[in-house]
Amino acid sequence: MTKSQIESRVEGWNWNMNIFEIYDELRDGHTGREQEELLTHAFNYFNKDSAIADLASHFGVTIETDEDSPIPC
Repeated sequence: MTKSQIESRVEGWNWNMNIFEIYDELRDGHTGREQEELLTHAFNYFNKDSAIADLASHFGVTIETDEDSPIPC
């Protein structure tokens, strides 16, 4: 997925999907790499929401925060 596609998909989750629907989409429709990219972007987009962090943990994804990035996001 491109950065633009990731941003668009995560923004589409806002107000439209609950955490269980997001889980289903990630489980059924995305590779491990895409899950990592989507969850990392979502974690930062949703102000470090703990539900996104829990979801990432469930998928075995390590979230890189803005503070972890060598280049400011």
